[in-house]
Amino acid sequence: MTTARWMSAIVGSVLLFSRAASAESVLLSSQGKARQTVTTAENATQRVRAAASTLADYLSRISEAKFEVVTGDGTTGIAVGVAADFPQLSGTKMLLDPKPAERERYLLRSHPKGIWLVGATELAVENAVWDLLHRLGYRQFFPGKHWEIVPRTPELAIEVDVDESPNYLSRRIWYGFGPWDYAAEPYRDWCAKNRCVPGIELSTGHSYGGFIRELKADFDQHPEYYALVKGERNIRPEAKLCLSNEDLRRRIARHAVDRFRKDPTRDSISADPSDGGGWCECEQCAKLGNVTDRALLLANDMAAAVNQEFPGKLVGMYAYAFHSPPPTKVKPHPQVVISVATAFLKGGLSLEEIMKGWSDLGTVLGVREYYSVNTWDRDLPARARGSNIDYLKRTIPEFHAKGARYLSAESSDNWGPNGLGYYVAARLLWDVKESTRTDALIDDFLTRAFGPAKDPMAEFYRQIDASHPHLVTTDQIGRMFRSLEAAQKLADTPEIHDRLDDLTLYARYVDLYTRYANAKDAPRQAAFEELIRHAYRMRTTMLVHTKALYRDLAGRDKSVKIPEDCRWNVAEGKNPWKSSEPFSTGELTAYLKDGIERYPLVSLDFTPIEFDGELVSARPLNLPSTSQPGDTGPGRGKQTFLTVVEKAPANLTLKITGGLITHYRDRGNVRVELVKIGGASDTGEKETLISEDRSVPPDGIERRVTLKMSEAGTYRITVSDGNDRTRVTWDAGTAMVIPAAADSAMNRFYSPWTLWFYVPKGTKTVGLFGGNGGEILDADGKSVFSLNDREASYYSTPVEKGQDGRLWRIRGGRGPLQLLTVPPYFARSSEELLLPKDVVNRDSTR
Repeated sequence: MTTARWMSAIVGSVLLFSRAASAESVLLSSQGKARQTVTTAENATQRVRAAASTLADYLSRISEAKFEVVTGDGTTGIAVGVAADFPQLSGTKMLLDPKPAERERYLLRSHPKGIWLVGATELAVENAVWDLLHRLGYRQFFPGKHWEIVPRTPELAIEVDVDESPNYLSRRIWYGFGPWDYAAEPYRDWCAKNRCVPGIELSTGHSYGGFIRELKADFDQHPEYYALVKGERNIRPEAKLCLSNEDLRRRIARHAVDRFRKDPTRDSISADPSDGGGWCECEQCAKLGNVTDRALLLANDMAAAVNQEFPGKLVGMYAYAFHSPPPTKVKPHPQVVISVATAFLKGGLSLEEIMKGWSDLGTVLGVREYYSVNTWDRDLPARARGSNIDYLKRTIPEFHAKGARYLSAESSDNWGPNGLGYYVAARLLWDVKESTRTDALIDDFLTRAFGPAKDPMAEFYRQIDASHPHLVTTDQIGRMFRSLEAAQKLADTPEIHDRLDDLTLYARYVDLYTRYANAKDAPRQAAFEELIRHAYRMRTTMLVHTKALYRDLAGRDKSVKIPEDCRWNVAEGKNPWKSSEPFSTGELTAYLKDGIERYPLVSLDFTPIEFDGELVSARPLNLPSTSQPGDTGPGRGKQTFLTVVEKAPANLTLKITGGLITHYRDRGNVRVELVKIGGASDTGEKETLISEDRSVPPDGIERRVTLKMSEAGTYRITVSDGNDRTRVTWDAGTAMVIPAAADSAMNRFYSPWTLWFYVPKGTKTVGLFGGNGGEILDADGKSVFSLNDREASYYSTPVEKGQDGRLWRIRGGRGPLQLLTVPPYFARSSEELLLPKDVVNRDSTR
């Protein structure tokens, strides 16, 4: 099917989606002629006229008919303007004199003589233009010409009647490290076309350093304004402040008012503290409450002072780091917006608890997100939240339901791994109900962007979607290259080939980064140079954030270096690492061939077996006592254990030591949750939370936690910390296992661990997923397979005669494993082992 025919079929479906019960159809173009004009008012602003001109241009390109821009009263034609432009249109009065939260509201309403594209503001008019074009099949999926989709539809008609406003008043997907010169305009263009320009500019960045610089004379004269730390005033550019000092708070509040006097058009000012610790330790500050109470006190003073002179203006602040927990004494001013960070939270509360705590105080909420941080994910596939479609479609509606109306997501100029996620996020931030249509959004993207090559590209995007586990990196990369090769054979237009070529360059980047990451010594330096050269040469695709990589990577990896004349800010022509030479067809073909050869696909030599059902003690198997008891070592993050109570009531005592990483002891107490699987008898639920304990502080001292279980059955124990490392032990002989199935990640222990597992009678192969370290020992203690120095992948070892129906073990394991052909449960000893009931019944009777 040709691209034109694909586009025609798509537009028909969009028209159906655009219809509303009260809409009337309007014909826009037919038989090569425009049937409507684009109409603006005589007194329309230049910005509105530009929007109208843009609409006329794209309608002409879509329909291949010439659309003119004329002036008129809006009763006929495609009326483009703010409500005040068209007083004759009686249905638009609600758009006059909009409040800040209504700035982006607009009407799209078709009638037999035309369409209204009428907005409350100029920004709303622009959003209406792009909305109409979207409904007619236009797309700008990623920044840049290659990702613009202009359908060809000579016969244009539409029925639409919608009153649109965004669910999030500010929607920011912005680049950490910022865009390089070539990327700034395409990024701005993408934001506009995807209605991702904030209607309200919410300022929330760290501000104390700015106050110190802008009020230098005051701070020089009053050193007591600085935080008291270890008995001395901490005088430095980004210091914390002594917020119990009323004179200081009044001075900063006056400064905030002055900022609005200089620029009354601004929407907000930030009161967020400087990053890191160093909070004031004076007696007066301690009396104010927790750290959040102090920061909020200044924000409230600023909001009160500003709103006396400038009603409706906002003061922004994060709930982040030490000031992430909700306040204990101070209630937020109505014009203070708290943007809750989704990372770097301290104090031990979960994100949900923090949001609820602030919301219960009547706070207007925002969210400070991290869709991609280059130093974390380095533009690799399926590494960032921005590539996790399931995360986006879950969290964006959830945050909104919890009261969030602003979202600012740190991201990157890396549209290779995260572009589809950024596009989906933009749609959901405008309308959270789109979260129920993410499959349709993705199908629309694949169909329009790749046409007949849709199927192999669906596989490509599955490989870079962080929603799905990608356990073997080499297999993942190999599938990316194979999908691109298959798509190139099916592509039938230059535009589709251009997109595939760009993604081939991205796959090549992933290949080069993988080689660099695995290299050592001189080969690592050579691999690093090849990586940077390639990233720079492909930079204008905007599929990797070349600026961030070039500036930051060598600064963190001390094993490589960039010569002075090759640094990121040395211009091309003077920099031997920089070249803008276009990639040839031969090079692109070679990249695909080399990628396919270099990354073979994983082929399993065993069939995974699922083990379901109730867990019971392994005692009926009469397994001998284990010669050497196992040991888990400390874990980090979330640790999961399973236990079974045969006779209730029963108590289980855990010995827990939190805070084993000393410099992370500010992340709150260890959280222990006890859940009954199958639900408590009086609930009818699948699972029931029985109890929760937060009594163990992160201080490196062992403490006991007793869990009480009133009913027999299987229980899950979850121990969570702030990634400050926690050791969990229990009395010998306690029934307890660590799950290690494909769908339940094994605990991540941070020292070599030794644990036992059962190989059922008749098992021919022990198949598992893992790597990094450890040995598999059979029932006689013989080492039958080594995981040392192996990358994480699928491995197997045969079960020799007489070794089945017995306990095996992993000795010196490093990192989590998955047991795939035997019951996926590790235990410290045979006495503690739990197994599926059907396995115990079957093997005990053989």
